[in-house]
Amino acid sequence: MPGGIHTFIHQAAALITIGFLLTIPIYVLVATLFAIYIPELFPTEVRLRASWICKTFGRGATILTPFLTVALFRSYGIRGVLSLMIGFLFAQIVVVLRFGVEPKKRRLEDLEQG
Repeated sequence: MPGGIHTFIHQAAALITIGFLLTIPIYVLVATLFAIYIPELFPTEVRLRASWICKTFGRGATILTPFLTVALFRSYGIRGVLSLMIGFLFAQIVVVLRFGVEPKKRRLEDLEQG
């Protein structure tokens, strides 16, 4: 698991490699959600606008997260930062489980009715 060993590496090349391997899944997840999952949540009439609203909030969170991370690290150390990230991921899980739509093998018309 690259995340567990990332903090113990002191060689620059290895640190960059592990950091890159940690970043790839994040970008794949974001690209997949923005391109495939999020547009399927909205009816055709508002799909483009609603998707861009979601992307705007996501980008806003991306801008604010580093500032929040630094503040938490100064006050609470790595435990505070990890608690924030785990909390965000848990919130995402709860929201998707509660409000998410599984469009797999279903027509859009069926999704709007259900």
